[in-house]
Amino acid sequence: MTALLKFKDDVLNDETFAEFARVRVIKKNEDNKIVLRFPKLTTTKLRSIYSMIMNLYTAIDNKDDFEKHKPDIQYLKVKMAYEAGREQAVKEFLTDTLLMAALNYVKTYEHFLLYCRYAESLVAYFKFYDGKDN
Repeated sequence: MTALLKFKDDVLNDETFAEFARVRVIKKNEDNKIVLRFPKLTTTKLRSIYSMIMNLYTAIDNKDDFEKHKPDIQYLKVKMAYEAGREQAVKEFLTDTLLMAALNYVKTYEHFLLYCRYAESLVAYFKFYDGKDN
């Protein structure tokens, strides 16, 4: 069975998460060149967000661990909200990529794995399209 996360107008699943991430990280500029959608977001800030997700991923190794750590998933949302409140570029990234909103739809271990793959894809495409290292 395909894991999926349904949003208001979008569906993220385990067959499309990479492309779902790619189109949320880039846009075309006035010269029709592909550029990052979040030019003010630094790789350091993005890595900080990704590290919070990966810390939880490390703790959740199976379905039983998922059940035990459900409150930590909600706490991750709180940590993201704090980071977004500190920096507008983080807020725009979390909003436009649906990374924070997606946590509301993580109801199973499979959803969580999909969420983590999506987060990893966002980081990968951000770097691929030349995210800055400040």
